[in-house]
Order: sequence, then C-alpha cells, then structure tokens
Amino acid sequence: MTAHPRPKDRAGEPGYRDAVAEHLLRHRGLAAGAASVVLATAGTSTAVGELAAALLRPGDTVAIEDPGYLRAVGAFQAAGMTVLPVPVDAHGLCVDRIPPGVRAVYCTPAHQFPMGARMPAGRRVELVEFARSTGTLVIEDDYDGELRYDTAPLPLLAAMAPDVVVHLGTTSKIIAPTLGVGWLVARPDITEAVLAHRARIGSSPSPAGQLVLAEFARNGDLARHLRRLRRVVPPRRALLVGELADRGLPVLGDDAGSHVVVELPDAAAEAAAVDAARSRGVLLDGLARHHLATPHKFGVALGYTALTSTELARAVPIAADCLAAHVTGRS
Repeated sequence: MTAHPRPKDRAGEPGYRDAVAEHLLRHRGLAAGAASVVLATAGTSTAVGELAAALLRPGDTVAIEDPGYLRAVGAFQAAGMTVLPVPVDAHGLCVDRIPPGVRAVYCTPAHQFPMGARMPAGRRVELVEFARSTGTLVIEDDYDGELRYDTAPLPLLAAMAPDVVVHLGTTSKIIAPTLGVGWLVARPDITEAVLAHRARIGSSPSPAGQLVLAEFARNGDLARHLRRLRRVVPPRRALLVGELADRGLPVLGDDAGSHVVVELPDAAAEAAAVDAARSRGVLLDGLARHHLATPHKFGVALGYTALTSTELARAVPIAADCLAAHVTGRS
C-alpha cells in the first residue's frame, strides 16, 4: 500500500510556502496575502503545463515572446495549446503585436529571455490594460528577477495586477537548477484549479528541495546568499563586457541577470562564431535556436555565472575573439 498525499500537501510544504512568501515580499515586493496564494512547483516548465491543463482547453491559443523560452512553448504544446509568437524589441514583449483571441500571454518582463530587455513601466501598464480588456491571463516568468546590479527592479506585474497575472519563480538561477523547486502565485480560484488538476492526476511537487530551501531561508542563509551574489556577479559581468568592448562589441540587455547578448548580422555569422568557439573548447548559445517562428535575431547569449572565475577568465577572451572575427568578417 502507498500512502496518498494529503490534499494540503499538493500545495507544497507549509514552511517552504512561508519562506517563498517572505522572500517575494522582501526581495520582489510581492505580498502574497488574501488576494493571492503561493503554491510550490517543480519548476517553471512544470508550472506552465499545470496552468495550461487546469485553466485552458486543447486548441486554445497562447502567445509567447519570440525569441523566447522554448521549454515553456513545449509545455504549452504538450498540453494541446496552439502557441503564437510575439516579437520583442528593446523594451521586451510588443503588446501591440499580440494576436487577437489568445487566452494567455507568457512573458519575462524583468529580464526578457534571451534578449535581456527590462519591460518599462509604461509597457507594463499597457500589458495589464490589454489583459483586463480582453480577459487574457498573463503568465509572468521571473526567472532571474533577483539579480539586478544597477538599480532596484520595477514592481512585478503580479504586484500591479494580481487579478490578471500569474507569477512564476524558480531557484534555478539564484541557487541551482538541480534543486528542482519553484513557485506559483495567483489569485485563489486559479490556485484551486491547479490543485484540482494535481488531485485528478495524482501529482504533488517533491518535498525534498522545498525542505532544503525552507531551512536555507529560516537560518537567514538565503538572504545572505543573495547579497553575496549581488557582490560577486557584477565583476564577472564587467570582465565579460570589458573584453567585448575592447573588440568593439556592444552588448544588449540590462545590467541584470546571468547573461548578456551580442548580436551578429545573420545566421551564417552566428553559426560560424559558434563553431569557431566550439573548436577552441568554448560553447556559445546561439539566438537562432530560441525562436518559435522563423529566426530573425542572430547572435549569442553569453552566460557569466555558471563558470568558476578561472574558467571564465580563460573562456571570455576566446568567445570575444570568435565573435569579433565574425562581426567584422575577419577570419
């Protein structure tokens, strides 16, 4: 005989949910109270799939940034949704390009993935007004919103409009992807629908990672860890940006997160730069693969947090040289 989880367990461990609520209030300005509920998740992709299964019907259309997070695309498609691409610009998702009739919009307003833009206040208001006027649900993925180095982050969409926004977060960027935990914050009828879906299929988020994070937060180690990240990551970014600037290569994106973007003129230049770096032992993440529709932005996203300082010091000049050669046409 196997014991089935108690209904309350499907929402997550109480200590974990309390820790997440305190973290969101202290570090992201989101108060999870009477108007919203925190649920534990197994990560962003899982949460997207749960929302689709709980709230939408097969064949419904959802809109997603292009280029964007293709694991979210896969989660929607696996749930039977039709996914439509929406262009992004220097301010993130282009609200005026959202197709009519979509049931949900998935976006990364704090730090657009992969292009790095921060959605300004005016466009956030535009998105919220669009959602309210059309009855569209906005799914806000705050995958690395804690990692800002230049200025305080703008308020979360979920803090501005808890009536139409579902907030998703994860520990994958601030701690490690292997911990396998995240959170979903939404109004009570949405969280109840997600819990009902979990009950129907007999699923519950694993408590192991939740208990680790709850203990991490209880001792104050999570707050100390975030303060340390904000001290040690900016010099890494400065090293990368400096090497690129020395070769005349500007970067895209805010002073935030764990990666920067260097644009290249076309698909051939992107492929050549990626191949050249690989031949010298450095893996570059090309932008073309992050498109749902026909690729229209080319270049690479360069991460600077996963490597050791020694590895970063070795890899950065190689990456910069390969990019410079293919921007200018030199070989």
